[in-house]
Amino acid sequence: MPISLCHSFKGHKDKVWSTSVNPKFPLLATASSDKTCRLYNLNTKQLIEVLDEKTHKKAIRTVDWKPSGDYPILALGSFDATISIWGRENDDYEEYTTTFNTENKSDDWELMAIIEGHENEIKSVSWSCDGEFLSSCSRDKTIWVWECDETNEEFECVSVLQDHTQDVKCCKFHPREILLGSSSYDDTIRLYKQDIYDEDDWCCVSELTGHSGTVWSIDFEKTYNDDKVRLCSCSDDSTVRVWKRLKTIGNSKKEDVPSTLRSEPNSEEWELQQILPEAHERQVYCCSWSPTGKIASVGSDGKIVIYEEDKNNEEWKIRDVHELAHQVAEINSCEWWYNKDEEKEYLITGGDDGIVNIWNID
Repeated sequence: MPISLCHSFKGHKDKVWSTSVNPKFPLLATASSDKTCRLYNLNTKQLIEVLDEKTHKKAIRTVDWKPSGDYPILALGSFDATISIWGRENDDYEEYTTTFNTENKSDDWELMAIIEGHENEIKSVSWSCDGEFLSSCSRDKTIWVWECDETNEEFECVSVLQDHTQDVKCCKFHPREILLGSSSYDDTIRLYKQDIYDEDDWCCVSELTGHSGTVWSIDFEKTYNDDKVRLCSCSDDSTVRVWKRLKTIGNSKKEDVPSTLRSEPNSEEWELQQILPEAHERQVYCCSWSPTGKIASVGSDGKIVIYEEDKNNEEWKIRDVHELAHQVAEINSCEWWYNKDEEKEYLITGGDDGIVNIWNID
């Protein structure tokens, strides 16, 4: 069955950079150059709230929901070099799924914190799987790791990672373990973990090279076991690639060993598994790994490409291609939404046309 359009959200007045689906509630957040974040109910397709243009002075580039907690918490990263944290304290799941509508008062959603530290535009934010850490990356070539308190109002910077030599385009936490990935204008991907001797410090445990252009986006495989950790990446070189972790090297646990005798605090060996079949003609801006194992990619050529893996030989093939998914506009983001009620996957895309589309893939 070909890719088909299910619904379009047309509220933004400028390009859409990023979208995020809440892991617990049927909430979609969209971030735009119009300096707003719009919140939608995915069940009713109604607009819930607009987090207005007065909070950030420039475009909102990135958005991510906190994966843990009793009520929804949202991080927004902006070209004004700040991060805003928003929340709505409500334990009533029924209200989130059925009764949210445009009549909700604007003060239901509370600005909980403004985080400052980066020198230049923030390009990506990502929460850790346990919600304890928030990562952010920027044109200033750094990745900051912030520790969050229980109130979601206080954030302390615990590490500034400066391994990339150019603009950092994407940072992404693994969905099941405390492993952070990043990608950059320097054509590389890096992986980070907490230092096993000092949990207040983080260190680079691996560098992945092979792309011949800016690596715009990475995403980890959602299914997980200790023996198989993988990520996908996409680049200016028009390719989408899959990488896999082979093993962890060095000390695996804390030991009372003099620093002069320690091996590397923690390092990982990764390898390129496959360059996916050629489909894109220009830059690929975003890739996303679905809960059931498909990979989607989008970019400046306006295509949606869906890849599927043959589990017998781990070879990837192109399943579907959809041209001009946002008419003549470039597509900046893609993300999978698994509808639990329907037990079905959808793909959500955001483009330069200011539109957010939901696509039927099955």
